[in-house]
Amino acid sequence: MLEAHGERLLQRLEQNPNDGEAYDALGLIALDHQSVSEAIDLFGKAIQMDGPKPGYCAHLGEAFARIGDYRRASACIGQALVAEPSNVDLRWAYANLLHLQGDNEQAAKNYELLVAQSPRNAEAWFNLGVTRTLQRQADLARRAYSQATAIHPMYAEAWNNLALLEVTDGDLTAAESCYRRALLANPGYRDALYNFAVLLQDEERLQEAVSINERLIAIDPGFAEAHNNLGNCYLKLNRLAQAQNEYQETLAIHASHREAPLNLGMTSLLMGDFARGWSGYEHRLVQRDPESLEKREWKIPRWSGKPRAGESILVHAEQGFGDTIQFARYLPMLAQGGMRVHVYCQPAIQPLLATIPGVERCVTHVEDLDVVDWQVPFPSLAYCFQTRLESIPQAVPYLSADMHRAADWRRVYSELPQKGTRIGLVWQGNPNHRNDRNRSLPIGVLGSLLDAPGCHFLGLQKSVGRGVVPDGVFDLSKLLTDFGETAAAILSLDLVISVDTAVAHLAGALGKPVWTLLPYAPDWRWLLHREDSPWYPTMRLFRQPISGDWASVIGDVKRALAELA
Repeated sequence: MLEAHGERLLQRLEQNPNDGEAYDALGLIALDHQSVSEAIDLFGKAIQMDGPKPGYCAHLGEAFARIGDYRRASACIGQALVAEPSNVDLRWAYANLLHLQGDNEQAAKNYELLVAQSPRNAEAWFNLGVTRTLQRQADLARRAYSQATAIHPMYAEAWNNLALLEVTDGDLTAAESCYRRALLANPGYRDALYNFAVLLQDEERLQEAVSINERLIAIDPGFAEAHNNLGNCYLKLNRLAQAQNEYQETLAIHASHREAPLNLGMTSLLMGDFARGWSGYEHRLVQRDPESLEKREWKIPRWSGKPRAGESILVHAEQGFGDTIQFARYLPMLAQGGMRVHVYCQPAIQPLLATIPGVERCVTHVEDLDVVDWQVPFPSLAYCFQTRLESIPQAVPYLSADMHRAADWRRVYSELPQKGTRIGLVWQGNPNHRNDRNRSLPIGVLGSLLDAPGCHFLGLQKSVGRGVVPDGVFDLSKLLTDFGETAAAILSLDLVISVDTAVAHLAGALGKPVWTLLPYAPDWRWLLHREDSPWYPTMRLFRQPISGDWASVIGDVKRALAELA
């Protein structure tokens, strides 16, 4: 039928070569046959014959859009719109083309005109919401999405985008409601399932997150990010074999996935499989943890782990204080291998690291560094030395405190009115740490611990949140100017009790008795199902039996204190 129509049009052109309508009609036939270049030529001839009629311009704009030339497409549609400003279809096409070009300001203006002309157009309201979101105008975006859902209550995409705005504003209850509406409208909507699973995971509602991720993977088995997130849920639930499987599935789908190699490495370390774990842990250097000390590209060659007598090596802090303290045990081993050891670290920890045997120079500013032959970050030393669970360097103490400072602290303690077993206490970690809400103790939970008979609790908390110190704790924070001072304060204590913070590492590195309180899903270095630590011989671990159960941990600590007394 189209062929017959085309023949008739060609006959018309033979009779009248200036028939613009025939050229335009032939252009539409060419578009239907995906002959876009031919269509562009035909529409151009139509305009050449009859001038820029709105229909001709609109058809030429559509042809340019087919080949991705949105600039010329919008120019053509815009010209047609000048002639027919009330044409809703032209306005819709023009606004969409502006949006595709990234001109969200003009796109939004045209979507506003469109919804004024056609206020029941849910899709126009939705696209307006998208442009307002891209313009970072959240209130206007929310209004547009809300209008779209009011017109079309089963508009899953609008509910999903509303949820994302609520997440940004921190209203997770409203976000959850929007995600549920989106999934009610479209149970297989991939984006809503993914975003909802992320929300549940961030709220530590892990079993629910597992269920949503499993639904998502059933719909799209090749969705690598869903497998990775499911692995993260399993990891937090201490279902390590399942976590490993999901990370491996992630890598089978997407071999260069950014997070899965590190996640797999940390899972292996938590299982005690150091042979696999360390190589995976090296991927943190690619991932670039935002909590790292410096996002620095070192131009110095990376040390491979082979001892090079007489050559110099820079060992630099990469993450938090605890990591630096944990891996500082390897510094003497470098010196014993004949290497000249230089250290770059945070100022607060410099007094401790500078006194480690074999450390030639310890600086806190990059401009003070000497020229060296090699560099390696502290956490990579275990990988370089091919450390296994049974070969962790366990000799403690490997850090020491200044004896003059320690003497001063003995005098401070002797003048305190309370007597008894001196226990240093740390109940909070760095509030900026990604897992702080799990690893820090709520102050209300401490009450039952602080009335333990015969115990005198001294706060080793360097930064006390909002100036709050639990009743029954003598606050030392103003005296703890750096980790050298904290180390000196610890030397004359009988025991340190700490959540998973740098102070726990410090006490262990000093060879002092330390009890570390761990959440149900601990950091990789503490392994699972054991009360001791292979990293610190004087450390005892107290673990949550279920997620969030600090009361049981405090009960175990109280019983242990009674036995100690």
